[in-house]
Amino acid sequence: MARSASLLSDATAETALAPAMLSLTLPGFALGSFVIGIAATATAAASTAPTTDGNSDAAVAGPAARALGVTGAGIKIGILSDSFNVLGGMAADVADGNLPAGVKILEEGPAGSHDEGRAMADLIHRIAPGAQLLFHTATNGEADFAAGVSALQAAGCNVIVDDVAYLNEPFFQAGGALDSAVSTAIADGVSYFTAAGNEGQDYIQLPFAPMRLTLPSLPAGAAVQNFGSATAPQPWLDVIVPPQGECLLDLQWSQPIAGNADSLGMALFDSAGHIVASASGDLAGTMPDQILHFTNTGADTAFRLVLYANGGTVPPALFKIISYGNGSISSPAAGQGSGSVMGHELLPGVNTVGAVNYANTPAFGGTPTPEGFSSVGSGSLLFDAAGTPLTLAQSASKVDFLAPDGSMTSTLAPFFGTSAATANAAGVAALVLQADPTLTPAEMSQVLRASALPVGGSANAVGAGLIQADTAVRLALGLARTAA
Repeated sequence: MARSASLLSDATAETALAPAMLSLTLPGFALGSFVIGIAATATAAASTAPTTDGNSDAAVAGPAARALGVTGAGIKIGILSDSFNVLGGMAADVADGNLPAGVKILEEGPAGSHDEGRAMADLIHRIAPGAQLLFHTATNGEADFAAGVSALQAAGCNVIVDDVAYLNEPFFQAGGALDSAVSTAIADGVSYFTAAGNEGQDYIQLPFAPMRLTLPSLPAGAAVQNFGSATAPQPWLDVIVPPQGECLLDLQWSQPIAGNADSLGMALFDSAGHIVASASGDLAGTMPDQILHFTNTGADTAFRLVLYANGGTVPPALFKIISYGNGSISSPAAGQGSGSVMGHELLPGVNTVGAVNYANTPAFGGTPTPEGFSSVGSGSLLFDAAGTPLTLAQSASKVDFLAPDGSMTSTLAPFFGTSAATANAAGVAALVLQADPTLTPAEMSQVLRASALPVGGSANAVGAGLIQADTAVRLALGLARTAA
């Protein structure tokens, strides 16, 4: 996924970049203690429990909602994830009651997948046992993901849910085949749900404020981002990667997704000042996105990331880096900016779902708070779909609401992450749509938000709060509607 370098050299650009030319080397580390953020995701099955537990169902008040006479009957739910039955076990799930009979697999996932789609289906079936389930993989490429959305829409799905994002989906713009397919499905009446992601506050967004430096293995006089201040410059960002950890740093900058004018690069240094990984292709005129991939095979955990201009003539106004995998950004500026949601998670009409541990919900005597790893908004759109700069940045107003995670499933036990939360939200949506099949996607979102219990924390992390199925179904049954 990673993407020689020509540095900015004309006088105008150089004046804009920095008033002074410095000559520095990357110093050795003098490090204190560091906290490694662990991003929780679905974990491999660690239990032989044959059936999905009812903890998430209880946390959204599913039993009380079904007592109102709804099971999701007549509703079709399409699931987009890695795979469904690559590992086998689907027949046993049906026999054990984890799944309904007749699940339709439109396209199975590739070999080596983990059947996370089936774990999502287990959760949905627990909440909405009457709903019909369909599946299409989302991991055979972004174009196939978009085709999967369209295929599920064509198959008559009323609800579509996914837990997949591609790292080259834009941070600051809505556009591309996937966004188009999702928007088309919503316009056709599909209620669409997507996982917010498991990156939490592990991102950084700053104005591009470079200074001229000479650093090991980089071109002399490179225009390097100053992560410090004018009086205390710091030409690096501290990154923590545990031994055997895999770090993915996704960098994008504020230029349109096609025909951007500039290129930025990244270089990751170890404590001896050696580059251990880089993303340095000149991307001017293509996509403003660099992805740095590093697997830490050594004992050191502390690394330094250098961000620098490596092509084009027009420096961007700002940039954002989101850290995926096991690496984490160690900076006071981490978590500042427009959030770690991205791509189709930002689209109007999409329900972008964060996670709260079921044990921290009122059904279990807890106080709901978002999972620390649950990605945050609000997301910021700087360009329209055609790449034209907007006069004013538009907030995407994400995350929309929260749903529980942490239940046991037959495939993933326990199943943590916003993937699980989004599946539970889709199950609630099926109950609501049976209560009122005429609800539009916008009205569905309105009902779910109105059902939510307040959750402590930033609105960018919790949205409307923790959705409740019984309240949502009652609202749908009594919702005043006027015929068009």
